Amino acid sequence: MRRFIVVLLISGVAVATALAGSSSAVTTNVTVHMTEYHFRLSQTSAPVGTVIFTVVNDGMEVHNFSIGGKTTPDIQAGASAKLSVNFTSAGARPYLCTIGTHAADGMQGTFTISGSTDTIRPTAILNASEKEWKISLTTLAGAKVRSVKHGLIRFKVKNIGHVPHNFVIARKSTLLLGTGKRGVLNVVLKRGTYKYICSVKGHAALGMEGVLVVT
Repeated sequence: MRRFIVVLLISGVAVATALAGSSSAVTTNVTVHMTEYHFRLSQTSAPVGTVIFTVVNDGMEVHNFSIGGKTTPDIQAGASAKLSVNFTSAGARPYLCTIGTHAADGMQGTFTISGSTDTIRPTAILNASEKEWKISLTTLAGAKVRSVKHGLIRFKVKNIGHVPHNFVIARKSTLLLGTGKRGVLNVVLKRGTYKYICSVKGHAALGMEGVLVVT
């Protein structure tokens, strides 16, 4: 009888723990309005968890909305679409329209995810210099980098070229940076090999790509 009661109590604790865990998941709804060439968000931040973006095209041209490695279909004028993205860590998440030069014309911004990882100190801070058609990774002292220890890696990106570029690694991206502009990308990387690129159409094929080994 005592053994049965103990088992029942343990089972109850397990169920309570599971319920507590499931109730801690946060879902945030954000409405995104698009026009030429601008985004207007109902809010610009959310806690770690799932964000459901309802994207409405109020403009005259076709637009889309891309964030966190996911992109809506191209949305016709007057139409809308939903995009659900699960954010597992805190930090700034760039968003943009990936059509043509829309991002360079102003259709981009930064959405902030808040949470406990905000306070993690970076394992390494790297410079990423971009120009036509090359990306150079170096330490702050200027030494070339091919590998880095796992953890939170902070990339300090600068476009020293003459056309807009961005920096993408592990499905995380900076904004599209114009000539002379800078951006910061914080990415938690586990051990493995990661490809980094400029995702502007055709730029990676011209040479704006590389591989970072994380040990």
